[in-house]
Amino acid sequence: MSNLNDVAMQARIVPAFKDGQAVGFKLFSIRPDSIYSKIGVQNGDVIRRINGFDMNSPEKALEIYSKLKDSSRIEIEIERNGAPIRKSYNVR
Repeated sequence: MSNLNDVAMQARIVPAFKDGQAVGFKLFSIRPDSIYSKIGVQNGDVIRRINGFDMNSPEKALEIYSKLKDSSRIEIEIERNGAPIRKSYNVR
């Protein structure tokens, strides 16, 4: 997680919209050895929130990423096939 470029290159990430509003980021082409694969994110999942912060703009995503570098716990809210999924991780 220490290198944003490496994290960004591990999947194709595009904004996700619902009713014209940005609601998160959809992931495609996730590499099998990526951080996304290791935490259970699947192709087509939309990451909606991380640690309670909405992922609704690239600026917000960068802000959250900078906060995650010092976090010992990460909570992710994902939408998969229209259903919400929450995942929590302890970071070492």
